[in-house]
Amino acid sequence: MDLAGFKQVKATTNKIALSTAVNSEADVKIVNIVWREEQPDTLYFSSVENSPTLAVYDQNPDIAFITIPNDGTPGNPYMRAQHVQLKRSKLTMVDDLLPLYLKTVPNYQMVWDMIGSSLVVFELKLNDVYVDPGLGQDKGTLHFN
Repeated sequence: MDLAGFKQVKATTNKIALSTAVNSEADVKIVNIVWREEQPDTLYFSSVENSPTLAVYDQNPDIAFITIPNDGTPGNPYMRAQHVQLKRSKLTMVDDLLPLYLKTVPNYQMVWDMIGSSLVVFELKLNDVYVDPGLGQDKGTLHFN
């Protein structure tokens, strides 16, 4: 699998189901994601800085995810990965990622207006990502390391 299939699937989604587990307690959250082509092995998402979820991220940064196709996307394209490392990012919403969110996540301006000042950025460092561009297309694992 090459980066073209990854980019094709990424173009069909702006959110993932992010799975965590601490003390044998699994949890899944839907989060909006953005991707920067200059750093292809990293997905970004944000969370409210005083959320209890941040403690979960800090306790066990080994996560799994699957993308969620945008409504109406034909062929059910998706990507999924396990053992992805989650870490707080040095990037900020205002200086680095807000334009990407506004471009790729519908109605994100409303989210930004409501809670933007309280958002912190996280990175998902990708190693192996299973990419399925949709029915009838070649699928496989993309290796970033």
